[in-house]
Amino acid sequence: MFRSYLLVALRNLRRTKVLSSITILGLAVGMTASLLILHYVTFERSFDKFHAGSDRIYRLRYERTDDSGESVRFASCCPPAGARIRGQYPQVENIARAFKYEASVSRGDEKFLENRMFFVEPEFLEILKFEFVEGDPSTGISEPNHAFISQSTAQKYFGDEDPIGQTLSIDKKTDYQITGIFKDCPKNSHIKFDFLLPWENMAAKMGPEYTEAWGHTGVYTYLIMEPGTDPIAFEKSLQPMINAECPWLAEYNMTIDLRMQPLTDIHLNSHFMQEYEPNGDRESVDILALIALFIMIMAWVNFVNLATACSVSRAREVGMRKVVGATRRQIVVQHFFEFGVTNLIAASCAVILVALFQPVFNSLTGMPDNIGLFSRAWFVGALGVMVFVGVFLSGLYPVLAMASFKPASVLKGKWGNSSVGIRLRKALVVFQFAVGLVLVMATITVFGQVSFMRSQTLGFNMDQTMVIKAPRVRNKESYGTDIETLKETLMSFPEINRVCHVTEVPGRQIYWDAGGIHKAGEDISQSKNYQIVGIDYDFADAFELEFAAGRNFSVEFPTDKEALILNETAVQWMGFEGADSAVGQQVEYWGEIYTIVGVLKDYHQQSLKVDVEPHIFRLMPYGRGTMGMIAVKTNVQDVQATIASVRGQYDKMFPGNPFEYFFLDDYYHQQYESDERFGRVYSLFSLLAIVIIVLGIYGLSAFSITRMTKAIGIRKVLGASVSSITGMLTREFVILGAIANIVAWPVAYYSLSRWLENFAYRTEIGLGVFLLAGFTVMVVALGTVSMQVIRAARTNPVDAIREE
Repeated sequence: MFRSYLLVALRNLRRTKVLSSITILGLAVGMTASLLILHYVTFERSFDKFHAGSDRIYRLRYERTDDSGESVRFASCCPPAGARIRGQYPQVENIARAFKYEASVSRGDEKFLENRMFFVEPEFLEILKFEFVEGDPSTGISEPNHAFISQSTAQKYFGDEDPIGQTLSIDKKTDYQITGIFKDCPKNSHIKFDFLLPWENMAAKMGPEYTEAWGHTGVYTYLIMEPGTDPIAFEKSLQPMINAECPWLAEYNMTIDLRMQPLTDIHLNSHFMQEYEPNGDRESVDILALIALFIMIMAWVNFVNLATACSVSRAREVGMRKVVGATRRQIVVQHFFEFGVTNLIAASCAVILVALFQPVFNSLTGMPDNIGLFSRAWFVGALGVMVFVGVFLSGLYPVLAMASFKPASVLKGKWGNSSVGIRLRKALVVFQFAVGLVLVMATITVFGQVSFMRSQTLGFNMDQTMVIKAPRVRNKESYGTDIETLKETLMSFPEINRVCHVTEVPGRQIYWDAGGIHKAGEDISQSKNYQIVGIDYDFADAFELEFAAGRNFSVEFPTDKEALILNETAVQWMGFEGADSAVGQQVEYWGEIYTIVGVLKDYHQQSLKVDVEPHIFRLMPYGRGTMGMIAVKTNVQDVQATIASVRGQYDKMFPGNPFEYFFLDDYYHQQYESDERFGRVYSLFSLLAIVIIVLGIYGLSAFSITRMTKAIGIRKVLGASVSSITGMLTREFVILGAIANIVAWPVAYYSLSRWLENFAYRTEIGLGVFLLAGFTVMVVALGTVSMQVIRAARTNPVDAIREE
C-alpha cells in the first residue's frame, strides 16, 4: 500500500511539474525564512540561561527617587550594599560584587587598552558559572594581585607560552600574577570579560570614601536566592537596612530602592544607566517571531490555494476512484500522503537553503558564526511542526472536499466551482496581500525613522573629529599640566583646528551623574539628579556649541573653578524661568556653592531615541579616577598623516599608554546600528514575503488561465482585444489587492505608531508610506499575472477551441 501511495504521489508531482514546483518552492522559502528568524529569536532569548540555577540568580540594581517622583535608574548598585546583605538575610544563598574597569595592560613593550576587566569578589564565580581551563575559580583570586584571564587574552599576551605564574602590569602600577585561565565568555552572556582581578585591589585603590558610599553607583551586585524566594518581598525587606544606612535620605526627601532583576531578563529588558553595553530589545525580537509565523502562514496559504485548485483538476480522478469502490478513508490517506511527500521535499530544500544562507543572515543580524544550528533540538522540532501543520492543516480543506463530493456530479463536470472554495481562495489571497503590505510599510517606516534621526540637527559639530582615549598611565601630580602641554603642541599643527579634554564626548549616555543639587537657599528636599560633564575651556568652541545666555569658562576668570554651565533642559529642571534669569544664580552642589556663568543650548548627547537630559558642565577635575577623552578637530582630508602626527606626540607625552582612537561620527552613529540592522532584516523578509505572494499568484493565475483557455479563445474570435482580455483576467486580483489595502492600512498604522513611540524624536507615518507600499505590492502582483495573461491572450484562438 505504501509503495502504491508513493508511486501515485510521485506520478502526480511529475504530471503537474509547474504547480508542484511552485508549491515546493513557496514552502521551502517560507520554512527557510521562519527557521532563520527562529534561530535569531532563540539566540536572543537564550542569554544567561547556561548558568546553573539561572532562574534563581538576580542582579541587584539601584534606583534613586526625589520628592517630585522623578527617578534615576541604574543597572549597577551602590558599593556597600552587597557587604551589608551578606550573611544577614536567610533568603540569600550567595552574593557577590563586581566593578568594571578600564586599564592599560602591558607585558614588556606590548601594551593594550583593555575595557573588559572586572574586579570581583571570590563568590562571583560561585554564582555565575563560567568554564575554566586552568586554575581554581573558588580560590584563584581570593588573594590580592592575582588574576584570571580568558583564553583569547592568554594567546594575545603570551602566545604559545604557559601564562600560569607569569605577570601582567595594570596601568604600570601593579603587577598581577596569572593564576587561572577561563574560556572566552559565551556570546549569549550579558556580561563579557577578559580579566578578573581581586576585589581587594579595587577596594584599596578606591578607598572607603567610595566602597562605603551609599550615594555612589558602579558596583554590579549578583545574588543567588534560596528556592521559592519572592524577589518583591525580598526587595521590601531591604528597606529598613537602606533607611538605617542612609539617614540623609529624609533630609533630601529622597528614597533609594534596591531592585531585583532576574538574570535571564537582563539582555532583552534592561536599558538603564551604566549598562555594560547596549542590550537587545524584547519588542523587536517578539516582532520578528511574529514575522516568522506570518511568513510560514503565507507559505501554507499558498499550499492551501494551490492544493484546492489542483483538487478541481483531479476531481474526475477521485470520482472514478469512488465509482470503482475507493473508500473515503483511502482517498483521504492518499492525498495526505501526497501532501506529506510535498512537505518533506520542501523541508529538505529548506535545510539546504538554511545551510547556504545562514552565514549571510548571521552577518546581517550580528549573530555569532559558531552557533551550530542543525543539531539543536528546537530546529528539528520546529521543522517537524512545519511539516506536520503543512500536511494536516493546509491539506485539510481540499482533502475533505474531494472525499465528500458525489461521484455522479463530478463525472458530469458539475464540481469545482463551489462558492465556499472560491471564497476561501480569495480570502487567503487577501491575507497574503495584507501581510506583504504590512511588512513593506514597516520596512519603509524603519528606514525612514533611521534616516530622520541621521538627518536632524544635533546641536553640535562632529565633522572630522578624532577622539583619543585619555591616558591611564600618568603622573597624578602633573596630569593636568601634561594634558595642557599636549593640547598646545597639537594646536601648533596646521592640520588641527581645536583640541579639548572632556569626560564624555557625544554618542553615549553620560556616566557621571549626581543628585543633591538645587538652587542655593532652596530647601534641600528640592534637589534633583543631573548628568555631570567635566570639560575644559575649549570644549564649547571645539564642538561649536551655542550659548543661550551667559559665557563660556575662561582662564581670565579664576573663580570659574567654582562656576557651572547648564544646558537649557537643566535650567528648566532647576526651576528657573529662562536662560537669562539663570545666569548669575547660585547652585548648591554637594554642600558647596557654585555660580551659573552660562547656559548652553540643548544638544543631543545621545541619539534621537531619547530626550535631552539635564546636563551640568564644570571644569575638568583631575582627581582620582577622572580619565575622559581628548577630542581633536582636524581640517584636512589626509587623515592617516594626522593620526600619525597625533600618535607621535601622544606617545612622547604619555609613554606606556596604548594609543586608542576613534572618529566621532562613526562612534555617534553606532547608536543607530541596531535600528539599521532591524530595518535590513525587515527588508529581507518583506522581500521573501513578496516572493511567496508572487509564487502563489503565479500558480493560481496559471491554473485559472488554463481552465479559461476556451473562454479566452471564444472572446478573441468575437473580436476581443488583448488589452480587454488582460483587463478581464486581472480585474479580480486588483479587487483583492484593494481589499487587502483596506485591511492592512489600519493594522500597519497602529503597529508602526506603537513602534515609533519608542523614539523621543520620530518621523510621521504619512500617506506616502501606504501608497508606496500598496503600489509596490500591486505592481509586482499584477506584473506576475499579466505576463501569463498576455501570453494566453496572444495564442491562436483556433488552437484553444480545438484543444477544448
